[in-house]
Amino acid sequence: MQGGWNPKASRMAADRWFNRFIEYWTLPKAEAVLDHVRRADVQLVQCGNFGPDFYSMASDDTITRSWAGMPGFTVEENLEMAAELIPQIQAAGAVVVGQLTMTMHFGDHNKRIGLFGEPWEHMWTPEILGPAPFESVDDLVHLDEAGVPAPRVIEGRPYATYRGCVRNPDWLLVLKRMVDKGLELGLDGFNAIHNYESFCQCRHCTQYIRNHLHRTQAFEPQQMQALFGTDEIDAIERPMFPQDVDDATERRYKAVIEHAASLARKDAFDDVFIDHGRRQRPDLWLAQWYHKYGLRVNCERVGLPTERWATGEDYIWYSQGPYRWGSSLSQGYLADMGLQSRHMHAAGGGRPFVVNKYDYRRWRVWAAEATAHGGAAIAYHAGPPQPEETEAGLAPEDFYGPVIRAQRFLAAQESFLHPASTWSQVGLVFPRAQERDSEMECVDAFKRIGEWLEDARLLFDALLDEQLAERADRYRALILPDIVRLSREQIDLLQRYVEGGGVLLLTSASGRCDERGHEYEADPLADWRLSTEGVATEAFGQGYVVHLPTMSWDPVPTPIHTLDDAEMPVYPRLPDDPVGQTVIECLEECLGTYWLHSDAPWYVRVRGWLPEEESALVVHWINYLQDEQAVAETPIPIGPIHARIRCPDGFEVESMDWRYPEMKAVEPLDFEVKDGEIHFTIRSLIVHGMCVMHLRPAKN
Repeated sequence: MQGGWNPKASRMAADRWFNRFIEYWTLPKAEAVLDHVRRADVQLVQCGNFGPDFYSMASDDTITRSWAGMPGFTVEENLEMAAELIPQIQAAGAVVVGQLTMTMHFGDHNKRIGLFGEPWEHMWTPEILGPAPFESVDDLVHLDEAGVPAPRVIEGRPYATYRGCVRNPDWLLVLKRMVDKGLELGLDGFNAIHNYESFCQCRHCTQYIRNHLHRTQAFEPQQMQALFGTDEIDAIERPMFPQDVDDATERRYKAVIEHAASLARKDAFDDVFIDHGRRQRPDLWLAQWYHKYGLRVNCERVGLPTERWATGEDYIWYSQGPYRWGSSLSQGYLADMGLQSRHMHAAGGGRPFVVNKYDYRRWRVWAAEATAHGGAAIAYHAGPPQPEETEAGLAPEDFYGPVIRAQRFLAAQESFLHPASTWSQVGLVFPRAQERDSEMECVDAFKRIGEWLEDARLLFDALLDEQLAERADRYRALILPDIVRLSREQIDLLQRYVEGGGVLLLTSASGRCDERGHEYEADPLADWRLSTEGVATEAFGQGYVVHLPTMSWDPVPTPIHTLDDAEMPVYPRLPDDPVGQTVIECLEECLGTYWLHSDAPWYVRVRGWLPEEESALVVHWINYLQDEQAVAETPIPIGPIHARIRCPDGFEVESMDWRYPEMKAVEPLDFEVKDGEIHFTIRSLIVHGMCVMHLRPAKN
């Protein structure tokens, strides 16, 4: 059954952009979602599970329904519910994306439970997935060295967890049949989940690794001899178990294996969803549910080359792990997603992105962060609270009220939000080349310096090191936080950038190696390493270099009182960090002045944008101050906030106003121009507000 056509969804599909979003792990009831879609003008609903986990557990009435990812108790009942609900959501105005695991299912291969037993036979019928392509699933899952299924027993999960092998073409055929069923039900797309497994011991995985070693020629014959006792790649029988070698070779081999695993995941995704799914429906919406807790290095697509990173995917999704649902400002813990969002916006090339942070309480903060950084609001892992009040006292109204209000606000302000480009004075470079080779500490400096910039409310972007040639000239200042690898071309570019008037802040470790990680014999940035004692600044050509010597970037593991003393990494806040203060002061001295100044406290965040369809500059403000002991989100407004801002080149301010989700009406802002800056006051900031400067061409 295909869903009904609606003009709004078709326009969105042509643009492939959205920012009003809701997610349910299991399929919701119509009354829970349809009114929300209509009232909040929601553009995309992601809900339900249509993959192996569903088929393995749908008929098992002994487990919690979330493990099947669907609410009913048989395959047929759930498919009928989906066939009824999907077109209703589409008729209400939203695209419907289903979730489909590429690997995970539950059961017991010895007791023939799950896909090893009756559910396998049941799903291969004409009414469900058609005739069975294989007699059993036993050979399609991850196998151990003996060639038998290799389960994992994970506390809290039903039975054992098995993973289909995405290198096995027969398993991919099973997934394609499940995609076909989802399309038959009317789904507009899929978010592929659990596509994060590495290699098993099956022949398909072994051959994939051999092929990768042939293709990359990453090791000399003597290195292969040391690793496997042979330099004949096709003779390697156990590529996941190399011999003991020197540390450098071991690290390199692990990185090469991760490159291969990342490529294998992407190959499988492309085969199932792009080549197969879009062959049937060219406008199919696609994404992958991946994880990057705290900007960690080892995410599931970390080893991909630039040309394969999320290609063909319509939006970027990264889960951020637990304990992001509450702040403890007195301890310096904000639980914000600013750096993660800036990274996702840069890495995704401006595509919609979802920061899934499992924040079951701060709905307005979540929506504010997504809006301010160009993402989608709001991703909730299990849907809103149950119809009845929870034991803690959280009620459905605590979800629907602020979320619907925020999303209606986004719809009303859409011309000021998209399409738009960031308005940023500073570019903070992300070490993508080091990340790709799994250098685990490579993002530490990025995170610490990024926190300084956030606390100082600087207007800044993240950009990947591989984007330097394309984007460096967009910024008045660039920051290299331990960007150890720089090619000769990138070094030449940076030298031209500084000599031409740019400001470059670099840490001592930056630029020590070429793009492959080989240390330069002669340090190409020796002239810029100004001091080993403290922050130092020097003019070069028309620009400046700020040098930051080696220091510890580590946060302090801190038991967070508002999170039941869960230990989280906490950085010293800028008001308490003398080195950070010095860096911020030196950077401003070199720039002349920052584009934005305010007296807002450190727990306020900002982001600037230039919309294409409005002659305006939009600055988003987010306030994280809340009653941290309340059951439901209880913001504490702050204000007045006094600010001054630079006007974009070639324009002058015609008028200014203040917009926020809870407003009665747009509030005009009085302003005064002094010494080329616009001075204004924000009366009150609840959680999220947009300062809109309406521009006209300058007279002179």
